[in-house]
Amino acid sequence: MKKVLSIVLAVAMVLGLCLVGTGCAKKEEEKKLTIWINGNDSYIAPAEQEKSQDQWYISQAIKRFEEANPGVKVELIVQADTEAAHQQFKADALANTAPDIANLWTGQNIYALEDVLLDITSMVPQSDKDNISGWDAVTSPKTGAILGYPTADNQVCYFLYNRQIINDCGLDFDNNPPKTTEEFDAAMQIIKDKGYQPLAQDEGFPWFGCYIGAYWWVSCSTYPTIISDCEGTTKFVDDEGLKKAYSYYKSTFDNGYLNADALTCADSFNKFCQGKVAMMPQESSVVQDAEAALGAENVGLLMPPDLPGSVITGKTIGGPGQCFVISKQTKNPELALKFVQFMDSKDEMLNFLKVQPKVPTRKDITAADLGYAAGSNQAKLVEMSANTIYWVDNSLYPSVSGDFYALLPSVLAGKMTVEEFAAQLDTDVANAK
Repeated sequence: MKKVLSIVLAVAMVLGLCLVGTGCAKKEEEKKLTIWINGNDSYIAPAEQEKSQDQWYISQAIKRFEEANPGVKVELIVQADTEAAHQQFKADALANTAPDIANLWTGQNIYALEDVLLDITSMVPQSDKDNISGWDAVTSPKTGAILGYPTADNQVCYFLYNRQIINDCGLDFDNNPPKTTEEFDAAMQIIKDKGYQPLAQDEGFPWFGCYIGAYWWVSCSTYPTIISDCEGTTKFVDDEGLKKAYSYYKSTFDNGYLNADALTCADSFNKFCQGKVAMMPQESSVVQDAEAALGAENVGLLMPPDLPGSVITGKTIGGPGQCFVISKQTKNPELALKFVQFMDSKDEMLNFLKVQPKVPTRKDITAADLGYAAGSNQAKLVEMSANTIYWVDNSLYPSVSGDFYALLPSVLAGKMTVEEFAAQLDTDVANAK
C-alpha cells in the first residue's frame, strides 16, 4: 500500500510541475514565429552580408526579442528577390504556408494582398499612431484597414548639390534656394553657362521621374485624382497635373540641364562624387557617401521647387517604402504583432539606426538622439521627413505601375509624348477590367 501511495504521490508531483508552468507545460507554451526579411535592402545592410548571419542586426534583434519572451522562437527567412516576395507571399497564403510576418513594400504592393493580410486596425495603440509616421502607406484606401506597420526607414527625396559649384556660380542655395521651377530654371541656366552640368541622373530606370517628377505630379493633381485615374473613374489623359509635371521633367532634358546620356548612363552618382555635376535627384541613403567623397562642407540638400499652380507646396516625396505585415492565417496574431511593435519601439529603432544611419519613422527620435549636429545634412533629413508626401509609384495600381516605369524614359527621350504616355496608362486601366 505504501508503495502504491508513493507512486501516486510521484505522479501528482509531476502533474503539479506541469500545472505551474515547468516541465511538460513548458513545451506546450513554446511558440514559433516565422518572418521574411528582404535580403537586398531594409534590415540587412550590404556590409552585413559579408558577416555571419548571427552578427546581422536583424539576427541580434530577434535574439533580444526571444530573450524578452521566454518560450518564443523566431525563424528568420531571407527573401533574395524583394519584388517577387509579394507574389510569393500571395501564393504561399493560398497554399496555407505563408510566414507569420513579412517585410514587404508599402502602398499598392500590400493593398493587392489585403485578402490574405491580417487587419490590425483595432490592435494598433494610439501611442503608435501618434509616434510613428507613415500610416497612410499601410492603410487600405478602399477599406481603411491598417494592414501593417511602417518599418524604421523613412526615406526622403531632394536635390543633392555640390556647394562649391553652386557658390562658384554666384548662387546661395543655403540661404536663398529656388522655390519655384521658374527660379530653378534660372539657376540651372547660370550653372550651365558657367560650364558645369546642372543635373545628372541615370534615367534608364526613371529615378528622377520617381523621386521628383512624381512629387510635381501629386503636388498638382493630389492623390484622390491619381487613384481615380487608376480606377478608370477619371482619365490620365485628362489629368493636367500629370501632363504639367512630366512636361517639365522632359524640359530639363531638352534644355540641356539634365545630362545628355541620362538614358544610358549608369554612373551619375560617381560623377557627382567626383565634382563633375552640380546637382542630382537623390534619396536619403546616399548623403554619407557624398560627404565622404566631397567633404561634408561641400554637400547640400535642396527641397524640390514647386510648379506653378501646385495645390501642395513646400514638401517632397518620400515616406517608409517598406512595412511589416502579418498573415491572416497566423496562429499567433497577438505574438506576431508584439514582435512587429518591438521592432518599431523607440529603443529597438535606435539599435537599428546605430547600424544603418537612416531617417527614422518614429517622431519621438530626434536628430540629437542620433548624435547629429545641428545644421548637418543628417539633421536636415530628419527635419525634411516631417514634410513628405507618400511615393506616387507605390500608390499606382499594379495595372499601370509597370508602364509608368517602363515608358517614362521614352517620354524623356521624345520618343513618346506626355499625352501618348497618359493614353497608354488609360489603356492599361481598361485592359485590367
